[in-house]
Amino acid sequence: MDATADGKREPFHWRTAIAYKTKDKIVVRGYDLNELTGGISFAEMAYLVWRGELPSPAHARMLDAILVSMAEHAFSPSSAASRLITSGGVPLHVGVAGGLLAIGSLHGTADRPAELFKEAVDRMRREGLSLEAAAQAVAGDARRAGRRLPGFHHPQHIRDPRTARLLELSDRWGVSNQYVAMGRAIEAATESFWGRRIYLNGPGAVGAICLDLGFDTELIKGVFLLSRTVSLVAHTYEEARREKGWRGSANASIVQPLDLSLQRPEFYDGPPDRPLPGIRKGG
Repeated sequence: MDATADGKREPFHWRTAIAYKTKDKIVVRGYDLNELTGGISFAEMAYLVWRGELPSPAHARMLDAILVSMAEHAFSPSSAASRLITSGGVPLHVGVAGGLLAIGSLHGTADRPAELFKEAVDRMRREGLSLEAAAQAVAGDARRAGRRLPGFHHPQHIRDPRTARLLELSDRWGVSNQYVAMGRAIEAATESFWGRRIYLNGPGAVGAICLDLGFDTELIKGVFLLSRTVSLVAHTYEEARREKGWRGSANASIVQPLDLSLQRPEFYDGPPDRPLPGIRKGG
């Protein structure tokens, strides 16, 4: 409300449907925070805060799987940015924030393929097209205009290894619906216009799955930001703890830091490849 009972304007205050608190209590979307603490997973909490309701078990598992899948990708524009910023001697939160600012239209793009799939499904309904015809139209329009298809291909993977696993879980848990179907159909349609298949990448799969989970495109960007922040904290922390400042500034050959050849196992000194303990595999 803008006015009080006596007709005077209320003083400025925030109004929110997310949470409130008193001296003794914090309530999130109607639930006591202490009841949520220890009662739900972090993925369920994120879903609740974002969407206003607790997810179904399948939706909770799917969101958790997405957050795991997007949490680390070795050296990328965002992790490299975090490391270079950290080499200037800044605190951890500054390095993390700098990495987040590197996420744009070509990196961390789950929202952009989601927009593509949403527009394609809307077009299918509006023009009375079949799924395959709509996918052909979208792929053909992009090819003729010389536009890249957001969510397809990856500069460091011919077939993004994250995609198949995410789609497998989405199918298994009953999440896959019209947007996952459209993503797959557009991938198949690329062969007609590029002469080869342009594969759906990890963020593309996330965009389609999140739409089928009921997320809007702006929130889908938030899903990626939350997940990749885990990585940026680690890269910022490691850079500050292990490396000297002003990285690559003295007697260093000029290299392309994102070159995949510089991310091979011989440049990694963490634990060796190991199986996930059976008790944790789930799925």
